[in-house]
Amino acid sequence: MARLREGGNKRNRKPSQAALNRLADNVKRLRNARGMTQKELGTACGLDRSYIGQVEQGAINPTFANLEAIAKGLNCTVGDLTMKWSVE
Repeated sequence: MARLREGGNKRNRKPSQAALNRLADNVKRLRNARGMTQKELGTACGLDRSYIGQVEQGAINPTFANLEAIAKGLNCTVGDLTMKWSVE
């Protein structure tokens, strides 16, 4: 079990809402670009449609394993899901 360093706390382990929103936007953008519904993506990556919806709303902090599954379902990398995309 990992121990916190002296003076550390669990609050430091939560992602920022901005990071969750970036993930949400990227998942939704990539899913739509592939012409997939939330249900189709969920089936492709072994997750429930409602879970995909929560990710796309920035409402949950998915595990790394689930990020890998979503990336596989979208045929992209975890980096593609988390990076900042410039809009030109």
